[in-house]
Amino acid sequence: METKMTESTNGKSRRGQLTAKMARKISPYWEEHGYSVLYDHDPSSENVRKIVSSFGEQPYGRRTQLSHVDIAIVEKSSDRVFALIEIEETTDKPKTFLGDVFGVLMGDHISFGKKRPLAVDEHTSLFVFVKTKVSRQERNKYLVEKVMDIKSALSTGNSVIGWVDIKTFRDEKGLSVLLPFVLDRALIGEF
Repeated sequence: METKMTESTNGKSRRGQLTAKMARKISPYWEEHGYSVLYDHDPSSENVRKIVSSFGEQPYGRRTQLSHVDIAIVEKSSDRVFALIEIEETTDKPKTFLGDVFGVLMGDHISFGKKRPLAVDEHTSLFVFVKTKVSRQERNKYLVEKVMDIKSALSTGNSVIGWVDIKTFRDEKGLSVLLPFVLDRALIGEF
């Protein structure tokens, strides 16, 4: 998975700044409803570690990593994943974000850090939010249809994920509205 970059106020790039900001923004709501918002790209805390998709017998290993996910929303009582979220800030090229999607779907495990396996199932959704200046609705719909077709042919542990969706946003303000809206729709079962 590619490293996310955004511009800071002094012109220098900072990794995952938007991802961390969005995770912090949605955390209070989800915490109140019995979920933890786990994420990468921020100073270390109990909810900040790498979220890794890997293959093979062991749930985590450097040699078996396929990709990293930006955010996971996880039930506190069971470690069951409600949503996996990837925020692509640097490009809207399908080869990049489809790599993220298949890096997750082709894995057998999702883990938070080295020691905490997370459980995905048919109630788990994988969302990819892609920054773009133009509407990509038709392209996204096509790609989601094809991803779902391919997903149904996979026999990996993570292929049980129930839904994959690709959404586009123009800027931070747009994402800060879109992300909670999409998650609310998923929570009430509109996917």
